[in-house]
Amino acid sequence: MNIRQLQVFQAVCRELSFTGAAKSLYMTQPAVSHMISSLEAETGCVLFDRIARRIYLTEAGKTFLDKATRILELYGDLTSDACGAAHPAPIRLGSSITIANFLLPSLLREFAGLCSAPVRVEVDSARNIQKRLMDNEIDAALVEGVIPHKQLVKFPFSSFTLTVVCSPSYPLAKKGPVPIDALVREPLLLREKGSAIRDAFDSVLLLKHLSAEGAWTSVNSQALIEAAKNGLGVSILPEILIKNELAAGTLTQLCIEGFSLENTNYIVYHRDKYLTQPLQAFIGLVKQKEKTARTDGSSFP
Repeated sequence: MNIRQLQVFQAVCRELSFTGAAKSLYMTQPAVSHMISSLEAETGCVLFDRIARRIYLTEAGKTFLDKATRILELYGDLTSDACGAAHPAPIRLGSSITIANFLLPSLLREFAGLCSAPVRVEVDSARNIQKRLMDNEIDAALVEGVIPHKQLVKFPFSSFTLTVVCSPSYPLAKKGPVPIDALVREPLLLREKGSAIRDAFDSVLLLKHLSAEGAWTSVNSQALIEAAKNGLGVSILPEILIKNELAAGTLTQLCIEGFSLENTNYIVYHRDKYLTQPLQAFIGLVKQKEKTARTDGSSFP
């Protein structure tokens, strides 16, 4: 097996056509077919299904592509800049929305003082960010909640409490502890499905054989805060996000029977990912935050 075989295999996966791959690589179609057949013989796996003059990646082919892409990425780094010192490649960093609002800016400010490598950030729901990690579209990510993919390495570095809130004038605010089955009958102001906050809330309900539909559903937590302040319903949000509103009395916390939830924040990367020195430095910085908090009992941020 050699790099050229992997490059040809990657091109066939991209084009889903031997002819298209041959054209993009300036090769003949029989040469491409021969390389793929040799690769399949060498690996002992069928990488493509050939059905009705079309090709489709098999499950073995998908696994092989994932690993081949990482090898080719590393090979590209070596051939373009052996040390990576003259022009360090940007760190492609993903972040879930809550972490981007409160933790990421201070981390990147501190990182800028340690390393000159550029950082590109993409902010999305925790579920989408994890998918981008699996697809090698980003190098590492800061996400909260459950990490279901076994291929992802994760290290916890902080956590936050989820709180149920409403306007002080909302009818539930004048009552004592609220049963959770009564909560789900209220107009709920919820984050979108796929966000770690929504997934955590839905998981609690599932354990109690309940479910909820949002009167509002939003990717923007601030919109939910404003809706709650105006008495339009009840929201479930990170306490760190609404501490000013709670202090000012524009929102009040509800006591929900059987509801106690904390989301853990993680630094995550693919186990097969080549970690450049700048990326290692960033991961190390995040890990150090967790160690410091554990040692002195403080929280981050």
